Amino acid sequence: MTTLIRKKLSGQMTLWISLFVLLLFVIAPIIYAVLASFKTNMEIFSAPFALPKSWSFDNIISAWHVGNFQQYFFNSAFVTIGGMVLVALVACPAGYAFAQLSFRGNNLIFYLVLLGMALPVQAIIIPIFYHLRSMGLVDTLTGLTLVSAGLALPFSIFLMRNTFRDVPKELRESAMIDGASEWKTYWKIMLPLAKPGLVALLIFIFMNIWNDFLLPLVLLMSQQKYTISLGLYSFQGEMATNYALIFGGTVISMIPSIIVYLIFQRSFVDGMSSGANK
Repeated sequence: MTTLIRKKLSGQMTLWISLFVLLLFVIAPIIYAVLASFKTNMEIFSAPFALPKSWSFDNIISAWHVGNFQQYFFNSAFVTIGGMVLVALVACPAGYAFAQLSFRGNNLIFYLVLLGMALPVQAIIIPIFYHLRSMGLVDTLTGLTLVSAGLALPFSIFLMRNTFRDVPKELRESAMIDGASEWKTYWKIMLPLAKPGLVALLIFIFMNIWNDFLLPLVLLMSQQKYTISLGLYSFQGEMATNYALIFGGTVISMIPSIIVYLIFQRSFVDGMSSGANK
C-alpha cells in the first residue's frame, strides 16, 4: 500500500515538474519582453534579466507614435473583426446543417470541406495571390479579410458541426412540431445552446488572424495597409539598434491577444473540449 502511494506521489510530482518547466518555456519570453519594454538600451544589455530601474511607459508610447502602430492596430482590428464576422456567418449555419439536417451528400460535402484543413497555406498562397490580383483585391484590407476568413472556414465548420451535434435533435423536432420555421429553430433555440463552441471559435479566429504574418506579407504592399505583425517586422528593420522601442512595439502587438485570452480562457477551453473531441 505504501509503495503504491509513493509511486502515485512520484508520478504526480513528475507531472507537476514537467508542467512547470513547460510553463517556463512558454511564459519566460513574454515576461522578458514585457520587462525589457520598461528598460533603456543600456539596461537591456547590462542587466538583461534584472527588473527595470524605473517603470516608465515611454518606450511603449514612443513605439506607438514613432512606429505608426496606431495605423497598424486599426488595420489588424479591421481584418480580425471582419474575419470573425464572416466566419461566424458562414460556419454557424453550415455546422448546424451538417449536424442537424439530413440531406443527400451531407457527409460527402462535409469531408470535402475538411480537405481544406489538409492544405497548408504555403501550398496555395501563390494561386490566392493571382486570384486576388485578377479581382483587384491585392494590397487591400478587404482582400486580406476575405482570404483570412476563407482559410479559417474548414476548421470553423468542423468545430461548429461537432458543437451542434452535442445539442439533442429532439429539440429541433419539437420546435418544428410546434410550428417553428427552420430559421427560427436555428436562431432562437439551437444557436444559443451552441454558445460555448461559438465563443471558442471566435477566440481561435481572433488569435489566428491577429497574429498572422504570412498572408499580410504576401498580400499587402503599402506600408499604410500593414497589419500589426507586419508593421512590427518593418519597425524592427527601421529600429535595428533601438531594442527598447522594439520591445515596446512587441508589447503593443501582444496586449490584445493576452487580454482576450485572459478574459475568455474558461469559455475557450470549455468550447474547444466540447466541440472538437468527436
